[in-house]
Parts: sequence; C-alpha cells; structure tokens
Amino acid sequence: MTVKVATPWITSPKFDLATIIGPSVVVTAIVLVFGRQIMSLDAPPVWLWMLLVLGIDVAHVYSSLFRTYLDKEEFQKRRTLYIVVPALCWTIGIALYAISAKLFWIVLAYAAIYHFVRQQYGFLMLYRRGEPVGGWSYRIDQSAIYLATLYPLVYWHTYTRNFRWFDESEMLRNPFPWIERATLALYLAVLAAFAVKEILRSVQRHEVNAGKVLLLATTALSWSVGIVLYNGDLTFAMINIVSHGVPYIALVWAYQHKKRSRPEAEKRRYLKFFQLKFVPFYLGALFLLAYFEEGIWDWFVWHEHPLVFGQATWALPSATVLMVLVPLLTMPQATHYVLDAFIWRVNRKGKEEVRAVIG
Repeated sequence: MTVKVATPWITSPKFDLATIIGPSVVVTAIVLVFGRQIMSLDAPPVWLWMLLVLGIDVAHVYSSLFRTYLDKEEFQKRRTLYIVVPALCWTIGIALYAISAKLFWIVLAYAAIYHFVRQQYGFLMLYRRGEPVGGWSYRIDQSAIYLATLYPLVYWHTYTRNFRWFDESEMLRNPFPWIERATLALYLAVLAAFAVKEILRSVQRHEVNAGKVLLLATTALSWSVGIVLYNGDLTFAMINIVSHGVPYIALVWAYQHKKRSRPEAEKRRYLKFFQLKFVPFYLGALFLLAYFEEGIWDWFVWHEHPLVFGQATWALPSATVLMVLVPLLTMPQATHYVLDAFIWRVNRKGKEEVRAVIG
C-alpha cells in the first residue's frame, strides 16, 4: 500500500520544512543534546544574544511592517486600523504602567503567551486547509494543538520555573497540582485520539497530511522540552525565540513573494524586493531596526550590553519618564500582537475559516 503526502503547503515542502517546521526541530535537538551545558551558562555569549534577540526575536516583530505599513495596498485597505492600534497600545500601556510597572509587564506577558498559542493554532489551520470544518476530526485537531501549548503553560503556572520572562514578572500561580495532572491526562488522551485518527485516515484514504502532523509533533516536542523538561532561562529562550520568530519572518517574505505572481504585481515596485537575491537585504533591514530599538532600551532602561550598544553615561530616567518611554518602546511589540489577529485572517464563505494569529 502506497501512502501519499496530501498537504496544502504554505509555499512548498522544501520551504515549509526548512523555515516553518524545521527551526523548532533544530533548536530543540540542540537543547536536548547540549541542554546541561547551556543551562550552566550564567549569561548567553554576546554573539548568541545578538542572534536570538536582535536577529530573530525583535526582528520578527518588525518583519510585520513588510506585511502592513510598508505594503501600500494593505495599508490603504485597513488604514484606520493601522493608525489607531499603535496609539491605543501606547495609551493603554501608559495607563497600566501608571498603576503598576509589574502589572504592565504581566499584562504584556500574557498578551505574548496568547499570541504564541494562537500562532501554532494558526499554522495548524493553514496545514489542514481543504479538510472538513466541524465534526469530530476538526475538534480533535483543534484540541490537540491547543493542548500542545496549554499543557506546558499549566505546568509552568503550577511549578516554579527559572525563566526570565519580560521584566522578570511572575506568572500567576496555580495552587492546585491536580489541575496540572488532569490537564496532562486530557492532553495525552487527545494526542492518542489524534494519532488514531490520522492512522485510520492513512489506511482508508492512503494519504497523510504530513504538514499538519509534523506541525503538531514539533509544537508538542518544543514546548514540552523548553518549559517542562528543562528549567533553564536560556534553553527556554532559545526554543521559544527560534520556534516562534523564524517561521514568522519566513511567512511574511513568502506571502509577499507569492503576490509577485499576480497580474497587478508589475505595477507595484515594492514587490520586486521579495526575490531570493534580496533576502540578505530583507534580513539586514530587520536586524538594523531591531538594533535601533534595543539600543534605545539599553541606553535608557537596561544598561546591560555596553559592548553591543556603547556605554551609557546617564542614569536611568525618572519613574514619570519610564511611564511614557517603556510603553512607547513596547508599542511595536504590542501592535504586532494585535494586528496579527487581522492580517492573516482568511474568511471564505462555504469554506474553512482560517483565523490565525501567526507571529
């Protein structure tokens, strides 16, 4: 019996495996092999910090500019949204910071967590395009991807983890260990149901949706290794940043690259930028934007990386200035979280709705 691969790839098998699914596999494998050595480091080497934070984490936030503000057609279509959201994020941030700096960071942390969970859900929905919406198969897929992310988060909230999350803000604590155990039991049951369902499909229809299966498997593995198996800040950061940021940077580029094939693309010089020969310029632009933002953070707030940004000669700003400055510096990040709820939404009457927060 021959089983064929039936996957609606986002771009192509090679591209998806290399940039969407592969990054979490590679970084998780590195952590599994070198986890103890990584956890023994007091701080990441400068080159690794620059790669993770500047080259991926902050860079992926700015890559959304190429999908929104820098895309004239897209900006005109949602002009009001793109103008209002940053202003609201900054205003709400100031209000939260004025109440409590800790409250501000906790709210931002949970916004990020929601964003990360929805990213994985969004990718799974993209990989199951063409499959029926509704019914037990659809619900199992939904439950499996949500639990692959939510169970590690429940574990994190139940047991102390040595993660420096944003401004070292504590997550809310779950005082009832039985909730974690019940969630684990449900998670394992749903994973088993997913496996049985996909095996039956391969037997009955002689096909397998490799993209969907691999996305779920890599999500379950990376989140469990990063949060549950290892209790180190750097191991967590490596898996989280690479698994989250690299696919998004690739997705933005792929989306605009595909638009070049449309008839009207000839009139839009902006799309000519999204060719393979310009990928280094795309990545370089993201790095420079990330360097500029992190430089401001380091000069005025953190004072942690003088070798990268130069030695700041002034003291930390006053509490009043920080109340305005910190929400301003986190505005691109918060805006990125909000806008992703809109820019990747595909709504087709009579077909599957992909309402994905990818990023």
